[in-house]
Amino acid sequence: MKKNIAIIILMVGLVISMYFNYQFKAYKDNQEVEYTVKLNHGTQMGIKESIFNLDNVIKSLEDGSSKETVIHALGNVAVSLKVGEESFVFLKSDFREDQLSSTYLIYSVFRDMYTYIRVEIIDQILSNKISLEKESRNQLIKDIGVLKQDLEYIDSQFNEDILKEQSPKWIENRWKELIGEIVNRNTDYKLYERMKTKYNL
Repeated sequence: MKKNIAIIILMVGLVISMYFNYQFKAYKDNQEVEYTVKLNHGTQMGIKESIFNLDNVIKSLEDGSSKETVIHALGNVAVSLKVGEESFVFLKSDFREDQLSSTYLIYSVFRDMYTYIRVEIIDQILSNKISLEKESRNQLIKDIGVLKQDLEYIDSQFNEDILKEQSPKWIENRWKELIGEIVNRNTDYKLYERMKTKYNL
């Protein structure tokens, strides 16, 4: 009798253990899916969508579009950069669980790019400190072209297919390498001059 009770207790314990292991696995799987979705959202909006929007700004400047059209196109860039920033802010806790990794540099770079577009370009155009005459347009095309080219380079090295196989620590370190490369090959670009000093790159 005692033997049967012991067997029943063992069986019940085994079933309970299997149940909780299953629940934990389901939770872990769900967490991994959510992490991947947030990561993809950050790169899709922050990088790819910003490239698309920057291309539209360049086209509007090349076509001689009105100030309103140019501002609208720049506003779309600002929005996609802001979404990229916020996505990686949300990922802070996910990264922290993995070898004390951080998204600080990633979201801060998006924030710096957003501020550059919002304050140094949009606000300057609105206040007429930057005109949209031919010479000024050409300078804007050049400046915005640098940012677009660099985001395209980041995208080629930092896209979803690459990221899904990598740890948060790898992502953090690779991002720092990429930003360092970009900053050091554009030493006369105002945005990158500040980044170099701010992040000690």
